Amino acid sequence: IELILQSKQNGERLIDRVSVLQHTKLDMRNVLGPTFKYKLEAFEDDLKEKIKDIPEENLQVPPVKIAGPVLEALRYAYDEEELREMYEEMLAKAMDNRKVHQVHRSYVDAVKQMEPLDAQVLRRIYDYNEVTTSHVRLYKSGSQQYYLNAMPYHYNDILCDLGDPFQISASISNLIRLGLLISTAGFLKEGVAERIEKEPYIQERFGIYNQLQGGVTISVPVGCEIISLDSYGRYFVDVCMSKKKLGSNTD
Repeated sequence: IELILQSKQNGERLIDRVSVLQHTKLDMRNVLGPTFKYKLEAFEDDLKEKIKDIPEENLQVPPVKIAGPVLEALRYAYDEEELREMYEEMLAKAMDNRKVHQVHRSYVDAVKQMEPLDAQVLRRIYDYNEVTTSHVRLYKSGSQQYYLNAMPYHYNDILCDLGDPFQISASISNLIRLGLLISTAGFLKEGVAERIEKEPYIQERFGIYNQLQGGVTISVPVGCEIISLDSYGRYFVDVCMSKKKLGSNTD
């Protein structure tokens, strides 16, 4: 009898899990439409993977206030992996009754205003806890005038592998605007400015302007900005970004 009851309970749990998935899949189909069949199948596979470790008793149909905006936003971002991942992570958290309270509806609007590079920059800064950015300038020799477009506003070489430093600087500004990053004034430690001046990207930009304009000097101010995440930004990362893609700072 115990075996029969256990089998019945397992069957009911399986039905419950399938029901939740089917309900969410139907919502996604209504948003994407029949022409997005392959995306619907991929979405179902992604979601199954993300909720596989949620205990049956904690699995739930996601609240409409979260599922509706997420699924609608997915329609326009599905082909961009970084953004799709964040929406799917939000949806998976909303399907767990232990974590659904962590999913703030404003996160959907934040992702809508992000580019894939923004997500990469945010993840990198989260992994480092904070990043110091310098306002490097190229001056005309013997003058107080500097070239406005010679260097990105926010510069740190540990971000340069993510893409164009100018785009990375714009990403930082956008993430600050969205409230996911904060900036505080700081000062470079002794000797750091000299090291920054010799970095390959700085020397490359210096070489370009020195060849075009002649008589250019590099200035690395001692003042800098310390870029970090406040509690809102950290909650956003915890909810919207896969732990598999985060670095060591995931506790």
